[in-house]
Amino acid sequence: MKWDAVQISTERSSRVLDNGKRSIHMSWLLFVFFYAIFANVPFWAASYYLGLLPVGWFCLEYAGVGLFALFVPRIVAATLLMLIIAVDLVSAVSKTYYLSPSECLANIGALYEFHGARFLAMATVASFILLVFSIAAFFPRAAIGKSNRFRTAACLIAFAAIAMFVDCFEIVRETGHMPSLFRVARPSDKNKYSDYRNLWIARYPLIRLKINQMYFGGSHNVPSASEADFAPIPSASALAARSAGLSEGKSNKEMPNVVVVLVESWGLDSDLPVRDSLVKPYSLPNVIARYEVLQGTVPFYGSTIAGEARELCGNHLGFHILNISTQEAQGCFPDRLSALGYHSLAVHGLDGHMFNRSTWYRKIGFQEQWFGDELRKQKLPDCAGAFVGTCDAEIAEWIGRRLEKQDASPDFVYWMTLNSHLPVPIPSGLRAGAPCLLIPLLSQQQSLCSWYQLVSNVHYSISLLAMTKLARPTIFVIVGDHAPPFANPTLRNQFSSTDVPFVLLLPRKNGGIVGKIRN
Repeated sequence: MKWDAVQISTERSSRVLDNGKRSIHMSWLLFVFFYAIFANVPFWAASYYLGLLPVGWFCLEYAGVGLFALFVPRIVAATLLMLIIAVDLVSAVSKTYYLSPSECLANIGALYEFHGARFLAMATVASFILLVFSIAAFFPRAAIGKSNRFRTAACLIAFAAIAMFVDCFEIVRETGHMPSLFRVARPSDKNKYSDYRNLWIARYPLIRLKINQMYFGGSHNVPSASEADFAPIPSASALAARSAGLSEGKSNKEMPNVVVVLVESWGLDSDLPVRDSLVKPYSLPNVIARYEVLQGTVPFYGSTIAGEARELCGNHLGFHILNISTQEAQGCFPDRLSALGYHSLAVHGLDGHMFNRSTWYRKIGFQEQWFGDELRKQKLPDCAGAFVGTCDAEIAEWIGRRLEKQDASPDFVYWMTLNSHLPVPIPSGLRAGAPCLLIPLLSQQQSLCSWYQLVSNVHYSISLLAMTKLARPTIFVIVGDHAPPFANPTLRNQFSSTDVPFVLLLPRKNGGIVGKIRN
């Protein structure tokens, strides 16, 4: 009996040792899985729920944090991992919305303008971040044991090396040479993203922060901030000003009204049927009889604010326009036109605190401002979207009523549209949206169809506005701010990464055109 008891005890001890070895074996494998794969879950969730570009599957810097986590306290490793996740998400937001990283951080307060569904999506992403932090902070690193640390580190390094090799191989295949440290990019990856067939295996958020700051922060291909930011650049508004002789400061007996409409996310589509269909309202016989219609493109850089700086001030100011000085603002159109006797007003369907517009609009010379709160008091309804704000079609009608009134001075009206801001609602929510079935590409992509309907709605509304009984001849400038920032790389690649379209409506007078275009 004693011998049997000893044998049973020995077998139990053996099973405990075997279970302990398996536990240790599983611990280091779980550690590798966590820092190489699972830590990416918040980014994947953000790509899905928040519409961010999928700029690579795995973050190699998470694997780097895993190496540190083998030797530093767990709370230190967890905190470092959270910082890298934050950098990863900022890098993706920057890439998706043509914002420099510094602009993303400076305007983080704009998040309060999101509607409930977007807050729910952000809460979902935040819950995944909290889960990753908790695992990193409480992972039983001691169970790995000293003997398996080398094996764990070797696996993380091998994982990173393989991912980097695949990406570098793709770059060499496309360019014929190895990339430099801060230019880990393909030729097609400058301001857009390659399609899923060529998707990056690895993410390098710290490197991408540097690249995005360079591309979207105003320093890429720009001689210097002091010289280039205020240098004239091509803009549709400048062309319109020349057409009426306003750029030379000339005053006519009957100076025309000027309406500049910056259309949110109206990019230059490579699909000709889509591109032509959007501007079809300006080719109607009654519009052509009343206006000379000019179409073209202008270069874009950066986000919506950069587009506003381009069209209102004709320069590379970008986000610096939020802090523009009185002296710098003297070259902007509202200030210049006010000197010619124009009354200037700006209209936008969101709150005036968004991107501090209520402040810098006033600085650059707008005498009157209308934002979402004021427009609601005028009984203009709101429309759903990425940001809930005044419906674009209602604002077009409101501007028309303003311009029907006879005033002693001409008006300069600037309207920044809203409803086509991405991610767009699906369906678009329009009661009579433009049909998508007639164009195959639109019928195959719901998000593209919604974008098309919302942008088309703006153009149709402006064509109706242009045909109302206006108090004086009116020049209309309709221009995009930037390409639509679709999260789907295939859709994103459909649009030019450098140019946006514009349409000018120049009023005919006695068989001619008010003003004359001067080159």
